[in-house]
Parts: sequence; C-alpha cells; structure tokens
Amino acid sequence: MDYAAQQRNPTKHIIGITVVVLLHIVLIWALMNGLGTKIVQEFHPPIKTKIISEPKPPPPPPPPPPPPVMTQPPPPYIPPPKIQIQPPPQQHVIQQVTHTPPPKAMPPATPTPPAPAAPVGPPVPDHLAGARPVNNVKLDYPEEMLEENREGRVTVVCDVEPSGQTSNCSVTSVQGGQAFAASALDYVRRARYQPAVKNGAPIKEFHHPYTITFKLSDD
Repeated sequence: MDYAAQQRNPTKHIIGITVVVLLHIVLIWALMNGLGTKIVQEFHPPIKTKIISEPKPPPPPPPPPPPPVMTQPPPPYIPPPKIQIQPPPQQHVIQQVTHTPPPKAMPPATPTPPAPAAPVGPPVPDHLAGARPVNNVKLDYPEEMLEENREGRVTVVCDVEPSGQTSNCSVTSVQGGQAFAASALDYVRRARYQPAVKNGAPIKEFHHPYTITFKLSDD
C-alpha cells in the first residue's frame, strides 16, 4: 500500500490520536495522585541527620603556685663588748684635828616676861546678810528699755553663802518688763554680799530678798 492510500484511511489516524490522549490522561492522573513524587522518592533515599554535640572546652590550666616567701634569717647575735671600768685610785684623806677649848660658863639668862595678851574686842553681833554688794558690781540697764525710756523694779530672792556668794536666785516680782528681770538676776549672781553672822561665825542665809530699781537719770 503506498503513502497516498495510507493517508486516505482515517481509521488509523483516529486510533493513534485516541492512544496519545489516553496516555496523557493517565500521566496527569498519576501526577495528581503523587505517583511522580513516589518515583522521585524511590530514586532519592531519605537523608539521615545526626546531631553532633560540640566538644567540651578543655579545663583551664591550674594557677601558678605562689612565689616562695623568702624569710630573711635574723642577724647573728653579736655580744656587746665588755667595758672594764677601772676603779679610781684611792685618795688618802688627811683628817685634821683641831683642839677646841671648852666654852666658858655663862651666867643664866634672865627670862623675858610674856607679852600681854591683846585685848579681846566685843563679840560680833548676829546680823543678816548685807543689802549692798561689797565687790562694786555694775548694774546693766537693758538697751531696749533705754531706747523706750522705761524704768523698772525687780524683787529677787537669793540664798547668801558664808563666802558672800549668792545661789538659788529667783524673781518674785517685776515691773516694767521682763528685760529688767534678766538684768537683775545677772546682777545678783555676780554680786558678793557680807554674809549673815551668828555666834560670831558667818552662816548661810536662805531666801534673802533684794530689790533692784532701774531708774533713768535726769541729765
């Protein structure tokens, strides 16, 4: 049969086209169902992984030993030189004996009559502490009261010691302002008074009152 006769037979062409279409359908179906993947997996075996742990670092080297302590030996003992002190040469002391004649007998002295005793004065009468200081203490006038031309009076009670010093002073009344009270207390604490006397001896007097007057001068 020649080529022209084959071309005129359409049945063979239809069968060939049908076979090709079926092959394509089977191939697409296989790809959709993972057949191609299985084939690829069969050709490529699975890759095995293995975790390799990192080697541990070597331990640090031990620290170097400390340097040896050099102890200096003590210096050799050198005994001090012996110093021989020669005793001083003995001196010959010459004792000189002087003959002293016995003293002449003196007549007995006439005893001196004793001096007459001083006349005893009258006994000191008992009295209270003095009212005025004996040490010339100065009374300070408060500056603010001077500026305001104010006068005042303060009554203070103190104990007077046998030495004349005051103690336990307190203000019982004040007129004109508290600045006068502070100045009056300072005045009696610095003052020295004649102490009270009893049976001729100074004694302590309790609660002796003192009145201090602050008055401006007229000039």
